[in-house]
Order: sequence, then structure tokens, then C-alpha cells
Amino acid sequence: TEAHTRLLEDTEALAYLQDRTITRETIEAFRLGLEVDRSGKRWLTVPHFEKGRLVNVKSRTLPPAEKTFRRVKDCKSVLFNGDVIDKNKAEVYLCEGETDALTLHSAGIKNAIATTTGAGSFDTEWIDRLQDVKKVILIYDSDEPGQKGAREVARRLGYDRVFNVVLPDGQDVNDFFQAGNNLTDFIQYVAGNARRFDVAGILTFDEGLKRLQESEQDREAGIRTGFADVDRIIKTGFLPGELVVL
Repeated sequence: TEAHTRLLEDTEALAYLQDRTITRETIEAFRLGLEVDRSGKRWLTVPHFEKGRLVNVKSRTLPPAEKTFRRVKDCKSVLFNGDVIDKNKAEVYLCEGETDALTLHSAGIKNAIATTTGAGSFDTEWIDRLQDVKKVILIYDSDEPGQKGAREVARRLGYDRVFNVVLPDGQDVNDFFQAGNNLTDFIQYVAGNARRFDVAGILTFDEGLKRLQESEQDREAGIRTGFADVDRIIKTGFLPGELVVL
């Protein structure tokens, strides 16, 4: 409570958050706070709640200090804003970090959650927590560690219900909104760029047909099916050794 009050009374810290598009409403909703250590270094505190109960606090330094993070030792790791899952079984946005989830909340997307341990890990308990969510929109950082982590999360949650969004120009969610984009821009970008991950050895029908048609110029004439529509699309027919299921 003291840390939260301290933040609300600190114009410099509030200005920093607002410059990063995080609204006062969101600051108050998530009880963000401000701590000052013995060296005078200022820390933004982000409480982690589970079922309304405080279970951990993650802190990050505020400028001009070099960016670094810390958490309360030996406390439970939970999904940030995970309590919203119970009211949003149809769809949630899963971000790589708390700042991105706070940014989406500020923009008006309240069903945004985040990992609290970085892109490289995803607790087994979190898999169970998301079990009943029909659609998970992953918005991890677009760098290699972020996308590697995103693919692993999709594998564990199930490729069929996970849609990955890679933001332009190496941006994360907060960068996207700081660049001047608004909620409409974000929703339109997600709608046009959300993709399931490719699974090794499995193609969609459209992709399989495209590859077959591209290879037709090098194929010998094979067996025709006798179905006019199929023969019109696959002009060379099927060759010995191919397994075809109609």
C-alpha cells in the first residue's frame, strides 16, 4: 500500500509510465508501486496476484539507472493478471512480460496476461491454467529468444488453438503503442497477421496443393482419378509410390 501511494504521489515516475502509454487507471488497477533502496535507486514494483491474493512482487529499475529486474525470493511464480482467465475462456492475449500486458490493459484489452519468468520458461501449472481457453493469441518479442519461446508455448498448449503474432520492425507490444499506434491499429494488425505455427511434416491443403502444382512441370503423366474437378486441378495425375487419400 505504501509503495502504491508513493507512486501515485511521484510525478516523475507517473510521467515515465504515462510516456510508455500505461494509464493511471491501469496503475491503480494493478497496484503498481515505487520503492527506493538504500543507494537511492528507484524501483517500479509490480505485484503478482492469484485469486486476489498477493503471491509475489517483481521490480524493475527506473531511469536513469540501468534496466534490471528482481523478484521476491522463494515466492510462487504465476501468470500475471491470470485471474482474468476465469472470465475469458473464449480468448486471451499472452504476452512475454508484465509491461506488455499492462500496455494492452491500458489500451482497452482487459484479457491480457503475461509470463513472469521470461520467454524461455513456462510453468506446467500455467498449461493447466489455460486448459479451457479456446484461443490463445501469443504476442512475444520478435527476436530469436522470444519466437523460440513462443513456439515452445504453442507446442505445449496445442498448435490448433494458439495464434502467433509477430509485431513489425522488431517491436514488442509497448513499442507498438509508443510508436503512435492505437487500439484499432493493434486489433487490425492482429487480425491480419495472427498465424498458427507450422508443424514439421504437416501442411494445410492449400499449401500442399500449391507445392504439387509447382512441381507438375517436372512430373511424368500419371494415373488420372476420373473425377473431373480433381483432374482439372492435378493435371498430371498421381504417380506410383504416392499415397493418396480421397
